[in-house]
Amino acid sequence: MWIFDLDNTLHDAAARIFPSMHEQINAYLKRHFGVDDAGADAMRRRFWLRYGTTLKGLMRHHGTDPRHFLRETHRFPGLADMVVHEKALRHALARLGGRKVLFLQCAAPLRRPGAAGARCRAFLRRGVQH
Repeated sequence: MWIFDLDNTLHDAAARIFPSMHEQINAYLKRHFGVDDAGADAMRRRFWLRYGTTLKGLMRHHGTDPRHFLRETHRFPGLADMVVHEKALRHALARLGGRKVLFLQCAAPLRRPGAAGARCRAFLRRGVQH
């Protein structure tokens, strides 16, 4: 069995998803901590560098509720269109034997009705199971 993480394993999150997430986190920091653009960016980066995630630093230093933070900072209504596919990935995955499982932090986009959910499910069917 092969277990894959979606971000930066099966697609390039740095191209569209991470920049959107950084904007959302900075907006959250500005709203909840009263900092300006530079202050929000510095706070996000400082916690990310020290703890590996901004959330962990916010929880440790400010008691931030992780569910609230994630609801506010991980909104991707156009997720399927944000995923940058790696061209050789489909063939590489097909050559791997065994079952392929995808690990997601949040599978909500896959369960959504409509075109966005369908595109996410189709992406997974091309090479991995979810």
